[in-house]
Amino acid sequence: MKPGLRTARATGKSAEYSTGELQMSARWSGIAQAVIATAAGIALLYFLRDILVPFILALVLAVLVNALVRFIGNQSPWAPRWASVLVAGLLVLLCAVVTALIFVQGAAQMVKQAPQLIDRLDGIVMQIGHAVGLKRPLHLATLTGSINVPQLAGDLLGSVGSFFAGLLLMITYFIFMLAGRRHMDTKFDLLAQNAAGGPNVQNASRQIADDIETYLWVQTVTGLMIGGVSALAMFAVGLDHTIFWTIVLFLLCFIPIIGVTVGSIVPALFALLQFPTWWQAAVVFGVIQAVAFVVGNFIYPRMQAETQNIDPVATLLSLAFWGYLWGLTGAFLAVPLTLIVMMICAHFPRARWVAILLSNDGRVAFPDDAPKKKPKRKT
Repeated sequence: MKPGLRTARATGKSAEYSTGELQMSARWSGIAQAVIATAAGIALLYFLRDILVPFILALVLAVLVNALVRFIGNQSPWAPRWASVLVAGLLVLLCAVVTALIFVQGAAQMVKQAPQLIDRLDGIVMQIGHAVGLKRPLHLATLTGSINVPQLAGDLLGSVGSFFAGLLLMITYFIFMLAGRRHMDTKFDLLAQNAAGGPNVQNASRQIADDIETYLWVQTVTGLMIGGVSALAMFAVGLDHTIFWTIVLFLLCFIPIIGVTVGSIVPALFALLQFPTWWQAAVVFGVIQAVAFVVGNFIYPRMQAETQNIDPVATLLSLAFWGYLWGLTGAFLAVPLTLIVMMICAHFPRARWVAILLSNDGRVAFPDDAPKKKPKRKT
């Protein structure tokens, strides 16, 4: 073999090796960048939660306003658009503020009655100890440790201050969102014309808005059904703070899988503490579970259709993730935020595997990006 030919082959092999090494290096570099970007994004979500949480809540309220405006338009087509937006905005904002105030007042009452509730619970624990034949009396402090009520009240008071600051910021966001909602369609149209991949962004934004609107509207209506019937049962047995427990149950209906379960156990426990007999707690628990079963199996599927196509495991993971980042508010927003992630990934080919993994049955509404068939030539 000639020396020149050997040199050429060696050069070709080294070029192939160098190309493969460059591709491998680029792949690992892309993975490292994605991991760093994800970690940075999670850190920003955590450290900016005091700003982002009121913004997301205001966005949820704005979506509810849009759903209510559409409902008013369907029921009263003659109503002016601006009047429908004004009425819907004021109604949603008033309900949100009143709900927040009642929730804070009820929580403060719970802390105020904490000593009496602890004594009652301690008596129940002692009765259970005697019933099972324990030689020594069993006290609540033995199971949970000492509960410092003044410290608990101080923590609650500090939380109330931050709560009202967040509420004021949320109202500010909400007002500006309503003021600028009529320009959103124009912005998306201009984005679709001027940006690369603009139509995908526009379609994804509209589908996300429709899915979130449907989800929140259905959860609100079904939550009102469950809360309304449960309020009648709690009022009938004479449970204290019925309005507070109704609002808590309504809010917990937005948390999937565990929300209604917690919302039925906690009022039943407080009924067990309030009354000397147990049948009141059984009625509260049974009515809430029965109503939730009827709504969840007969009414909810017909209203929800296939909008919430999220895997149960993904739902639990999203509850844990957003609950860790943003607390109870994160658990409340877990499903809408997961829907947003799934819809965004579904509209971009390289990220569709994430949407498939998050979905329940693997069937995600992908945009129609298949190439069109060429028409057959006439012979």
